[in-house]
Amino acid sequence: MNIRHTKSLASLLLGMAALLNAGQSIAQEQANLFLFGQELEVCSSDMDRYCSPAKKQTGFDESAKLGPIFQVTDEAITRLSDFNWTEQPELRAQVIAMLQSLKPQIEASQLSEREFVRLIRRSTFTHQDKTIKGRDVWSGLFEFERNNLFDLLEQKQATRAGKRLKTQVDLMATNNESALLAYQAFYERADQVAGKKRKPRVALLTGVSRDPYQKVDYYTGLFEQLGFEVIWLPLDGAMQTALSVKEYDAEACSKLAQFQIQKLGSFRRNILYPDLFKLQEAACRKDESILDSIKRADAIYIADGSNLLASHALNKPTGEASPELLKIKEMLGNKQLIIAVEGQSINSLASRNTILSGEGAQVMIEPSNVYLSANEVCNLGVDCISTEAERELNYLSEGVLGLFPYGLIDTQLSSLARQTRLLKVAYDTQTQMSFGLDRKTALAISIEESDKGDSVTFDVIGSGGFWIFDIQDGKLSSNMATGEYISHYFTHQDKVVYRNASVAPDFAPWKIATRLNSTNPTVTSSQPFGRYNYFKFSQMLCNTGASSAIAIGQLQEINYTLQLVKSASSAARQGVILLDGDKESRCSFSGVTNQILIN
Repeated sequence: MNIRHTKSLASLLLGMAALLNAGQSIAQEQANLFLFGQELEVCSSDMDRYCSPAKKQTGFDESAKLGPIFQVTDEAITRLSDFNWTEQPELRAQVIAMLQSLKPQIEASQLSEREFVRLIRRSTFTHQDKTIKGRDVWSGLFEFERNNLFDLLEQKQATRAGKRLKTQVDLMATNNESALLAYQAFYERADQVAGKKRKPRVALLTGVSRDPYQKVDYYTGLFEQLGFEVIWLPLDGAMQTALSVKEYDAEACSKLAQFQIQKLGSFRRNILYPDLFKLQEAACRKDESILDSIKRADAIYIADGSNLLASHALNKPTGEASPELLKIKEMLGNKQLIIAVEGQSINSLASRNTILSGEGAQVMIEPSNVYLSANEVCNLGVDCISTEAERELNYLSEGVLGLFPYGLIDTQLSSLARQTRLLKVAYDTQTQMSFGLDRKTALAISIEESDKGDSVTFDVIGSGGFWIFDIQDGKLSSNMATGEYISHYFTHQDKVVYRNASVAPDFAPWKIATRLNSTNPTVTSSQPFGRYNYFKFSQMLCNTGASSAIAIGQLQEINYTLQLVKSASSAARQGVILLDGDKESRCSFSGVTNQILIN
């Protein structure tokens, strides 16, 4: 299954297509939704993590943007005084004093974000006759204040002629095979929608991020190299505000930069990306410009970002669905386009109960914060960003896109141990089914609607996995105890059919049944729900062939046992996967009974 780079992009994609089609089902060929988990990136000039060793050595040409750079200049320090970037006056004064003390040391140095933060944290300076450590100043800044500080210190990157440097992509040099397989599947399905007479068109929505321009070049390069014609949809919360205000203020589109500060919590995007800003401003002035772009598309790609900012991008300021969202839903319903959603934006697909934040097992015993709508949570971009950065469990009682009515959705389940927050919201809302995606994993989803119950088919792509939980009619006690709930976990090339709360797996043919084992392992851990621990525990049961397993843990003063039990209806299949240069064992399972018991 390991993919070797070939001499041309065309032959690379041909090889990817052959590998993909070897395990492709009819359902995947009919998919209308694609979910891309985190870390499905490709080789690019501003992030070489997934570039081949040879590419890392040769690099990109001089016209490539290598990532944001920061510089401490007199103009930048003046901006920190002029802009309202923090709600802490004393901290503002300390930051300015700190940067003034650092400026002579670094002169005209251009720093990456990591270098800039390291410099701040290691610094010591004097302010109002007090010696202050930079790390104390840094820890005193809220997340949105750090973002604002970066915005005001970031430098425009341009050629000597003044042309903006752009992020470049190189699919040929990409080492992330999970990503290549997922994007190739998406391209092939969009190509079917487009027909044989032209390239498929993908409409790109990046306005779900506080910086709507930062990733435009990356996605444009990625999709063009795949074979798409790329259309950028300049839609975000600031744009929706401008379009609304335009009805009574003819100059509304000229205030777009101001609206970006208010609605996105984003400064100086017009300076750093002047060409994209002008395109967005022009689209604002031209009636139905974005609607016309959507009508031409065969696929919509919604980038990774904030679910609250996604709501503001796709709804009017009043909370009503925008004409753009209504058109997307109409075309999807008519099978005129497909939709892909990436990263945390995947949560916005759920028809109700959009999960916003929440980390750690403590969410099981702490009260949740429930909001009726995105407008109730935040009207300003900084408040949206702050809410989604909280460790407390926050969720909406409504959906954003509302395209997946079959249960809750969440991402990064195994790596961030988000099973607990997914289960907590399920119990809170008595939502029977929950679905979760791991990193480096994609899903192709085909939905066949029927009066007797929709049939939803999931095809799993990539080196991670896909979780399904069924709480049945169980309850969650205040002390963390649960009724019995069912877990399923599927990996690369598995197919799963969900209908009427029933899960029917079709495991990849290269996976074999695990041998039965009479030994039932016990794991003692203070954190069975710590990062990767729940995943590892479930994999241990799957791999050993044991009929049950228990993990003993403690949360605050609660001693509990997590119990996993296989039944006659359980199934498990094991195989070795060779993806992304690693040879790893993967175990898929279905129908395992879970229960949290208090000791």
